[in-house]
Amino acid sequence: MSAFFAGARFEIQALMRVPSTVLILAGAAVFYCWIYPAPYSQQIYRDMPVYALDRDDSPLSRMLLARIDATEELAIIDGSGNRYAAIAALKRGEVLGYIEIDEGFQREVTRGQSPAVGLFANAGYLLAYSQLTGSASSAILSTGQEIGVGLAAEISGGTHSARISQIPFSLAKKELYDPAGGYASFVVPAVAMIILQQTMLIGLGLLCDARRKIACSLPRGFFGRAAWTLGRASPWVVLYLLQFLIIRWLIFPDYHLPSLGHFTQLLLFMGLFFLTIAIFGLLVAEVFASSEDVIPFLLFSSLPIVFLSGFSWPLEDIPLPLQWLSGLLPSTAAVEGFVRLNQLGSGLPGAAWPMAHLALLALLYAVPLYFVTLKRYAHRTSA
Repeated sequence: MSAFFAGARFEIQALMRVPSTVLILAGAAVFYCWIYPAPYSQQIYRDMPVYALDRDDSPLSRMLLARIDATEELAIIDGSGNRYAAIAALKRGEVLGYIEIDEGFQREVTRGQSPAVGLFANAGYLLAYSQLTGSASSAILSTGQEIGVGLAAEISGGTHSARISQIPFSLAKKELYDPAGGYASFVVPAVAMIILQQTMLIGLGLLCDARRKIACSLPRGFFGRAAWTLGRASPWVVLYLLQFLIIRWLIFPDYHLPSLGHFTQLLLFMGLFFLTIAIFGLLVAEVFASSEDVIPFLLFSSLPIVFLSGFSWPLEDIPLPLQWLSGLLPSTAAVEGFVRLNQLGSGLPGAAWPMAHLALLALLYAVPLYFVTLKRYAHRTSA
């Protein structure tokens, strides 16, 4: 155990030589996980401004626009029917779309025809566009179904049979694991894993030069040196577990993110994740000559890691060599395992493969780290 604690003291001494690194290792992850979800905190847009171009100005067209305006997501701010004003407002960003009802709309409906309702939306804001078109389409379709039932009832003379013929079945939709159906609930848990990984890697890289200046005594024997190497990772595992507690039990509830995971299961999984990152980060720091070399590498690799993690783009749809590369990154297994535990509430059996993946990666990184450590610090070996 003395060798284990000696390795931990070695890393703490390196941190004390570069105290500014504390901002990265002990604060950056919490700060980014707190600030990142802020733009998506509302989860669902409310009262998005839209124009209404009602050229028919009939009771039916006014009823349809009233249905659209009554939805939570949409608010009609102008119904003047001026198409040029609507387009100008859309370009200026004053509205996110406009709805156009042509002249003769009610007449065509009563004749049994199917007139089109124009829906024009700004697709530059993907989430707003999706919710705008979905809400407007739902209001339009539900109104069309009611009208169809009424017309069929006039023909057949029976409301019940008309409703069955027009709406033979209904759809009951329930959002699983993301009750709000919001973007934050989908993206934040996965991004949090990458933030935790990259901040630790960058922080360990910043200590690269400090480690070379510390007088240390590398223990003799395989087990002593293995314990010393493992001890080097322990301070970072503890430090990041504390930050994870803040993120998961303070920040996530503050943003109303769904959380079904059990406390001990999450700590066990995240402890393995942080151990894998720490070993990987120490290996990267030892391979590079100085922090001036390792930091640019870690910074420029952050965005590719996001795309290789499997949540922003399915791993099955990327080339096979990139799939192999993603398998060498702890964040890939961590994203899958954390989502299963925290979002789906699957328990440890559901996260068995990601945990096995992380354990294999920890072993894969530990072997070269042991030999790199032996080569770099062998001349300091104590008698």
